[in-house]
Amino acid sequence: MKKSLIGLFAALLASQVFAGGIDAKTNLNVGYIRNPSRNTESERPEAALYNIAGTAFMADGLYLEAGNQFIFKTYSHEAAGTEYKDEKPVFLFPNAEIVYKHGKFGFFGTFQVAAGGGSLEYKDGSAATAQAIYALTHSLLPHSLDIYSVTFGENVGFSYQINDKVSLSGAVRFLESNQSMELKATGLGTLGYDASGFGVGGIFGVNWRPVENLDLAFQYKTVTKMECEIDSTKGGIAALGISKGDKYDADISPEFNFGAGYKIDNLYLSSSFNYYFNGQADMGSALSSTNADYDDSWEIYGGADYKINEKFLVSGGIGYSKQGFNDDNNNPFSPVLDCVSFGLGGEITPVKALTIAFGGMYAKYLEEEYNNLTLNKSIIMVGLSATYKFGL
Repeated sequence: MKKSLIGLFAALLASQVFAGGIDAKTNLNVGYIRNPSRNTESERPEAALYNIAGTAFMADGLYLEAGNQFIFKTYSHEAAGTEYKDEKPVFLFPNAEIVYKHGKFGFFGTFQVAAGGGSLEYKDGSAATAQAIYALTHSLLPHSLDIYSVTFGENVGFSYQINDKVSLSGAVRFLESNQSMELKATGLGTLGYDASGFGVGGIFGVNWRPVENLDLAFQYKTVTKMECEIDSTKGGIAALGISKGDKYDADISPEFNFGAGYKIDNLYLSSSFNYYFNGQADMGSALSSTNADYDDSWEIYGGADYKINEKFLVSGGIGYSKQGFNDDNNNPFSPVLDCVSFGLGGEITPVKALTIAFGGMYAKYLEEEYNNLTLNKSIIMVGLSATYKFGL
């Protein structure tokens, strides 16, 4: 029976777990939560995440920033009137940046969650696992499905201000992926695996100020080729053809980022656009011999920052993302869905060198049908960060 169960799980789960780079993150920093339009950033160290050429226009000094996001999510899919749900919160979603700016040069390093970002805990399993168990045992045995996927990233680079209008920048991006899956069923034991991978990519940026108070930013991230390797297995998962040392593709898609911002006295208005070339990335799975074929995706944001005085700033923004799912590719466990997001927050500067940023965001995803399943999810994020500047 166990071999039959494994075989059926393979058919049902193949190409559904860990789709890959399509889940590249934009919430790299708490600044995104308070105002998701970040692509023209040139005052704060988070420029090293969203507009690397903007670091050349920062005031001279050494900047240190660290923050964390708290994510409260509901992922669900419904089949035949039964809903399967993950509501496990993510309490650790960190970021850190260091920027040194002097004269025409800027140097920076970052640490962030670049893709994935936590655990999925389906305490009652999923539609696929329930169907598989019932087909083989003619009963709904208690079972659970746990999935973990996170890709950490580090950017290291420099920027150069050619003149008062233009700056250029380049960086190397390092990515480390960690993935695992564990399925437990009463009387049927445990199946699972752990995998990890490493990749290197590049980032190139231009910041242009054609007229006073107007910022235009252009940035390109190359595809990050990444191959995950199975580090360990659990139970009889070897019958699926999954063994220690096996490898599969887990590329992170290349992306183009554009931003436009304009300052009117104490008000800064901005818009941001991101385009993901998913077709250039190979996105595989440990449970499938073929890679997924997602369409390209894009997202657009608008936002505003208003500086009340030297100590207080308020922010807000809205965004829409069009994801690259299609009739043949999606992920019931971590649904790929179009989204509308709203962010609000601010900054407090209690002393000249220290800035505290905070924000909250609600992301509402648009329900979709996929393989006779109704996919849905919603996310609430709150974040807190601190930036300290050492003058030169």
